[in-house]
Amino acid sequence: MAFFRSLVKSGALSMLACYGWLRVRLSKKPTLLILTYHRILPADAPERAVEQPGMVTSPQSLENHIRVARKLGAEPVHLSDWLDRNRQGKPLPKLAVAFTFDDGWQDNYQYAYPTLKAQNAPATIFLVTQMIDTGNTFWPEQVLSLLTTQTIPENDSSFDWLRPHLPSGPTPGANRPLSLMEADEVIARLKSLEDAAILEALEQVYTSHPDIAPTETSRSILSGSELAEMAQNGLVMYGAHTRHHYRLNRLKDEKSLKEEIVDCLKDLKSLGDATIPVFCYPNGDITGTGEDLVSDTYKAACTTKTGWNVAGCNPYDLHRFNLHDGNSHSTRTLLATIGRGLL
Repeated sequence: MAFFRSLVKSGALSMLACYGWLRVRLSKKPTLLILTYHRILPADAPERAVEQPGMVTSPQSLENHIRVARKLGAEPVHLSDWLDRNRQGKPLPKLAVAFTFDDGWQDNYQYAYPTLKAQNAPATIFLVTQMIDTGNTFWPEQVLSLLTTQTIPENDSSFDWLRPHLPSGPTPGANRPLSLMEADEVIARLKSLEDAAILEALEQVYTSHPDIAPTETSRSILSGSELAEMAQNGLVMYGAHTRHHYRLNRLKDEKSLKEEIVDCLKDLKSLGDATIPVFCYPNGDITGTGEDLVSDTYKAACTTKTGWNVAGCNPYDLHRFNLHDGNSHSTRTLLATIGRGLL
């Protein structure tokens, strides 16, 4: 039975890959594929042990994606260049591909940038501006590290905010650290809370338990010098991903929205000509007021909606394909992911 299920799964994957290949090759209108990544880490990188699996792609997979895109006939372009030509009604490539990276991870410089240079593939990194040049990281990574390395005390009030989201049981999380997959499920449940509230709760945990507080032994977010180096030859450009990666639908007032949306672009201005006025919604969460601020401040916006973009598309509703090792570790799985997203 297991063999039969495996056979059916493999056949379905092949059919989706064929469908994806055909849709891309036979597209009649000028089309843009936006491929999205987060972290680029080798298979043996220790950071993988405390990272959501859907966030990580190997350098080898990224290199293969660039090669596959070119074999499909896609021209690698800067996202901003394609958008400018589309807005001005200028001729567009029949098929174009834009490589984008969310959050501004240091490994984008360490592992993605050499691959992009070797392949001469332009890219856009969407930056969380108040994280640059800090030793901070995002709350999901902090929680993953906590849950996979520590047991959660049953009667410790500093963990009261976390305990309802742990796996169910008589003493959830109290007997052992969680597996990475179990911890990843906790992250999904914690998204019912506000980002700032989670960060504040984590600080209270570290105050009560300084022995488990993060140590700044390594930096996970890009530095200003790394950003400047990647921008030198025009290969990498930078868009906005808010100031603190707060999900916009969780912000209660317009002042906070302005700080995250409008002030983020002001922060980016320090990067000079490498800055592009394109916004990327954290977690894909959108609000009406937030959308208005984005359209008043930026020339385009990326969503988490899956699909491609054709000439004349709404620049504030850009669709992308979110890639990671789980859905694009081979040419077949990459094409199948594209095919699934175009159904």
